Amino acid sequence: MIKIKHLLLIGLGSVLVLVQLFPASVFAATNPSSLPGQALEIDPPLIELSGNPGQTITTQIEVRNISSGPVIVTNQINDFTAKGETGVPDILINSKTKDPYSILGYISPLPSFKLNPQQMRKVNIYINIPSNASPGGHYGVIRFTGTPSALTGKSGVSLSASLGALVLLTVNGHIIERLNTHSFTVSSSGHGSSSFFQNDPFVFSEVFQNTGDEHVIPTGKITLKDMFGHTVIQMYINQNQGNVLPGSMRKFTEQINKLDVGNKRFFGRYTASYIVSYGSPAKQLSGQLSFLVVPINLIVGWIVALIGGFFLIRWLIKRYNRHILDKAQKSK
Repeated sequence: MIKIKHLLLIGLGSVLVLVQLFPASVFAATNPSSLPGQALEIDPPLIELSGNPGQTITTQIEVRNISSGPVIVTNQINDFTAKGETGVPDILINSKTKDPYSILGYISPLPSFKLNPQQMRKVNIYINIPSNASPGGHYGVIRFTGTPSALTGKSGVSLSASLGALVLLTVNGHIIERLNTHSFTVSSSGHGSSSFFQNDPFVFSEVFQNTGDEHVIPTGKITLKDMFGHTVIQMYINQNQGNVLPGSMRKFTEQINKLDVGNKRFFGRYTASYIVSYGSPAKQLSGQLSFLVVPINLIVGWIVALIGGFFLIRWLIKRYNRHILDKAQKSK
């Protein structure tokens, strides 16, 4: 099994490491050898499970101390939601509102334990699905914090670090998978929308809204065609397999410029269309937009060049005619 190692960000108190949602990303910070007693790693950083109401599911997380000193490892279980449209989780440390997709109360309390340098421990995770649990997705994060054992129980400020494993639990039953297109736009920067451009780059943005009760992964392609209906380029949507959580929206972007199409210059009317699939059985979403590319600066340059060329040719013709007339008068 390939180990996915997460090095930690260090700060005063407990520093929360935010994990990119789906798929799990590798985090790196300071060299662990420079952290005297608080650097941990976990595997896996993302746990995806499914079960029936009333069922108990068992899984494991490996926790390793990769620092140079012993640590006391404590843990905490929190809810998280999607933060904005970025796909980054917003971990709810002191949430008092019961989230309908919460996993709090499902996971049995975990013990604290000591790890010597380079020691690894497998922590059993017991997830007890209530018999009345609603079908669909339930989400949480299990955070581990390492504190130098020499400082445990002493007063004063100590450095510690925490990192989390995201838990995505699907409770079986009548699950609704429903994804809508909130917007499909093109701009030069990824913000706002435009239908007229002077040049590249072009940034396409798709914002999908999950109105179901289960996380889904939309994947597909954008096809860009020119005014003659010829395919210019195709681009993948959500190549990193990012999830859209229920009750949230997520934005995906793709950028192209002339280097992506063989250094050809864009000119004229273009049509971009996309098709994405999600869920099981697969469902589809599609959309289309058009935009115009007119390189005004280039056109102005051409016009100036044509006007300049016209007057130059006119002047040359006049000079040539004058030369012929002078030559004819001299020959008389």
